[in-house]
Amino acid sequence: MKELAKPLAALAVCAAVTFLAAGLAAWVQTGFGALRVSSGFFEAPWPPAQEAAAPGTLPSGPGGKPIAAARIGYKLYMPAGADAAHPVPAVLVMHGYQNDRETSAAYGIELARRGIAALSVDLYGHGYTEPGMRGRGWGSRKLTNLDKPVSGPRRFLVMMTFSVLDFFRPDISLGLVDSSMGGKAAYQYLADLPLVDSSRIGITGHSMGTWAAWSVGAAFPGHRAIALQCGEMLIPEYYDRGRYQFNNVLLLQARWDEFDYFRDFKPQVLGLEQTPLRYHDFMGQDASVEWNRTYGTFSDGSARRMELIQNNHRLTTHDGHALSAAMYWFTGALGAQTALADSDHIYMIKETLVLAAMLAALLSTLPGFLILSRIKFFGSLVQPLEREHPRLLAPKSRRTTILVSILLSGLTFPFLCQLGHGLIPAPEDIFRMTVGNGFITWLTFLMLVSLFMLIHWYKKGEGRRMGVSLRDLGLAGKNEPGRINWSLIGKSALAAFILAGMMYLFTTASSGLFRLDFRFIWPFFKPLNARRFGQFLVYLPFYAAFFTVSAGAKLYGQLRLPEYKSPAATQLAWWGYSVLVMLGGVFLIVLIEYIPFFLGLGPGADLLFSPLFGGPFLSVLILLIPQFAAFFFLSTWLYRRSGLVWTGSFLTAILASWVLCGGSAMF
Repeated sequence: MKELAKPLAALAVCAAVTFLAAGLAAWVQTGFGALRVSSGFFEAPWPPAQEAAAPGTLPSGPGGKPIAAARIGYKLYMPAGADAAHPVPAVLVMHGYQNDRETSAAYGIELARRGIAALSVDLYGHGYTEPGMRGRGWGSRKLTNLDKPVSGPRRFLVMMTFSVLDFFRPDISLGLVDSSMGGKAAYQYLADLPLVDSSRIGITGHSMGTWAAWSVGAAFPGHRAIALQCGEMLIPEYYDRGRYQFNNVLLLQARWDEFDYFRDFKPQVLGLEQTPLRYHDFMGQDASVEWNRTYGTFSDGSARRMELIQNNHRLTTHDGHALSAAMYWFTGALGAQTALADSDHIYMIKETLVLAAMLAALLSTLPGFLILSRIKFFGSLVQPLEREHPRLLAPKSRRTTILVSILLSGLTFPFLCQLGHGLIPAPEDIFRMTVGNGFITWLTFLMLVSLFMLIHWYKKGEGRRMGVSLRDLGLAGKNEPGRINWSLIGKSALAAFILAGMMYLFTTASSGLFRLDFRFIWPFFKPLNARRFGQFLVYLPFYAAFFTVSAGAKLYGQLRLPEYKSPAATQLAWWGYSVLVMLGGVFLIVLIEYIPFFLGLGPGADLLFSPLFGGPFLSVLILLIPQFAAFFFLSTWLYRRSGLVWTGSFLTAILASWVLCGGSAMF
């Protein structure tokens, strides 16, 4: 029992930090008790405008069954003093692609603190909302090339026609069902709430949510204000300007926006204030305009403003300057009375506390493994490492292998991810995670290359000449160094599921008690509904193969480092080495993308390849790199403690698949 004392104490500390941080974050989320935060679902008829779609193009649900209604998840931030006798103004908040309603928490908290109710919703295919992204429908042509039809898988057609909106000219919008992606139903739901003043409602959206915001604004001309967080400008010829009016529109323009359509297909944002599309068509002026200056007035709906945000696309949602500009806009346009300064924010306290809770929950898996390994059934999972482990590669071969791994992962990332994202011929009702298809295409390619090279090295190359065993690669136990033990693999998989299950309990408890999942700004770990759990099972084998081969036998076996003077030094050195080998390539892509951008030339991917290979997968590296770095810390520690790659590989695969299927968009 004495040997369990330390891991039990460590597990208790992790659990205490997890719930303390999550509880404090929930308190901040309520404005230190001044707000009421609730969540739930509402249903709306689907499709909302069937006549807008061409015959045979209406999307269907899983298995091809018709969708009778949209089930939309929401989170509502309500000022505590609101009641039916004193209704408050409100804002509908819509997230961007690959996000969910919780990504809009900064807007929800700060608006509600200023006496404005905020309804944050999961758009089609995101969070817990159904239908999937196919519920949006798709057009037959891209706006940039209307005379050329778009072809390809249905999920590719949705992505290629994101800019097409359902209030555009019929010849353009044919095939679209609901470009608000559930936003119109959400606006009506918000307006019908007895605590809300339906004559004072605003709309905001980020990225994909800006197209939804335009669509909602067109459907509800009584809206009082719109804030576009990185939005695309609408060309006058696309729609009937006499019929649709957009009132008091603020554009929060990220200076380093990776998506070309949000910077008018120009290489840089600076200078757009001098283009007719911006100063005339959007701002309603006859000559160049100034950034960060309001034109027009709130009273007649003519107010327009372009706010230049010194940030990139994804971080605009949590940029302090952007939040301040949005608070100024909505309090002014909606006539909200508040004593708070526009720059008085608390949202990052909540985000930081939730990050602490997530990291503590992740770390709990380590003492959890120590406790499991003390149980007789799992005792064989610990096969102590030999401190004098032989170098399995000569120095030159090691350097070459590392360099090839780095360059191969980096140079193939934008191309294979984009291929898998839209064009790989995977069954769309089985492989429903849109970005996930891109990731597994890239990771599976890297795994197959590593597997081929490892087998050749082991059976015919330097490994055979050295007499390398499967034990040396972390794949076999000490007693049977040349044989794969399936019982050992099964126990490792079971242990990994138990450890991940413990973290899942923390996650569901946080969600139930505090209405918070584990994240930092963007989705990471959240409870899975039945459909998302099904997707987890689909994508898990691909992640397991990658983490076992490329980030397992190759990384900790063939490329293993020597031990250092202390366990802590060894852990840090091996972890840094793992990050270098496995993430060095994508970090190079980050430098290639952003150095030219910051120098004023434009995004590197756009310059070297084309905008097709930039955008979503380049911007998502801000999530992928720290996420995988954290996973490699866990897998490094588990390999060092167990002497085998199996438990660490399976655990990281479970966590990675969970992140993907819990927070990504579903087709």
